[in-house]
Amino acid sequence: MRSVNTLSWRAVGGALLAFSLSFVNLAGALLAISALGGLEPWSDRQFIGLFGFVELSIGLAYTVAPNVWRLPVAEANTSDRTKIRVAVSTLLIPHWIAAAKLLGGVVMLTYAAIGEGLVPASLGLPFAVAFISGGFLALCLMAARLGVARPDLDVFFIVLKRPAHEDQELPGLSFSGVVMQALSNLGVFPTVALTSPAIFYRPEIGPSPVFLLVTGLASALFAALAWLCWRGRITWRAPREQQREAEKELAGKT
Repeated sequence: MRSVNTLSWRAVGGALLAFSLSFVNLAGALLAISALGGLEPWSDRQFIGLFGFVELSIGLAYTVAPNVWRLPVAEANTSDRTKIRVAVSTLLIPHWIAAAKLLGGVVMLTYAAIGEGLVPASLGLPFAVAFISGGFLALCLMAARLGVARPDLDVFFIVLKRPAHEDQELPGLSFSGVVMQALSNLGVFPTVALTSPAIFYRPEIGPSPVFLLVTGLASALFAALAWLCWRGRITWRAPREQQREAEKELAGKT
């Protein structure tokens, strides 16, 4: 597998921006929930901890999720003879900018832990992170399979037109990928609206057994459905044309 350098000064600048945006998103979420009736029975610190947990989990998934979102675009950009696959060689190309989202989540969780404290049940946090991250990736894979099946409905290209400039065609986008990104930013709202802090606090930070059971089962279910969607198309090495398309796209971003 040929390595692809996705770490550059441009990526570092983007990561710093993404780190700042995590806290901008937190402020926006606090304002939105306050406008909709408030956080009760959640405290501000408890909400920040939950938000940080979601940021950490989704940030971990984001290190490879863009490779999943590009599968429908790869289908549109490659010839009919290439059968797009979920391949380790393209799926595990890291996107370092996601580390900023992950780090923002760690900072928020640390802030909550300083105020709420830790208990032995806090050892369940890594499992909860893995369940949320894995379940989200599985959902992305299912959405991408629909996009690969119908790229004519899922993939779109944007061309920038400016006076006295040549037209600039931006990289293709997957509608299903855009939807998954939007959903990843909304997950904390129904959690706060429909549940109590007891799912995540005792009052110290520590996911409840019910929370771990539900997220674990959901993650396993989504993973099984994703496997069924891509059965026969999971491999170690992507077809040559798909591999070239992925590496060319990533090289253009670095």
